[in-house]
Amino acid sequence: MAHSTTAQLGKLLASYLSTSNDALAINFRKHYAPTISATLLQKTKTKRINAAVTEATFIYRHAPKHPSRIVTLYQHLLKAKWIASDTKPDDFCAIFEGQPSTARVKWIDKQAYLYYLIRQLVDLQLISIPQNASVWQIVESHFLNKSSRPFQHFNKQKEPIKAKAAIDKLIEILQPSA
Repeated sequence: MAHSTTAQLGKLLASYLSTSNDALAINFRKHYAPTISATLLQKTKTKRINAAVTEATFIYRHAPKHPSRIVTLYQHLLKAKWIASDTKPDDFCAIFEGQPSTARVKWIDKQAYLYYLIRQLVDLQLISIPQNASVWQIVESHFLNKSSRPFQHFNKQKEPIKAKAAIDKLIEILQPSA
């Protein structure tokens, strides 16, 4: 109940300070509002940047018996032009070795393709995630978009219609029975 009352008072005060033309509100808007807005914006940016960075990587569960399959996946992604041509095999493979890594790979095709590929690998239990990280935190830390920026908003991605069959074919590479 106290939280609800505090929230209502905060909204009322914010409304008053942003619309009133008395000396107190004008002075607040002139001297304090820009500082508060800038401080809140900086805290939000810092929190977002710090939250996204991790050296944790995925663990390809069948690596002991099939160590070359991640390399084969890498080669197919290069051929399909879904990852940048200057991507080193060691950097790509490092993302699936389960060891801390700062490797980054530039994914140059649609974010939805990467989303579907990773989601399927997790759902089919072909890769696992360390306890101290989340799947999308790892993706955002190790995959960059074609502008060399971390991907965001994976929760807004949809299953790709055009590339679904091609991605499913890529996933077969990592299946132990293939």
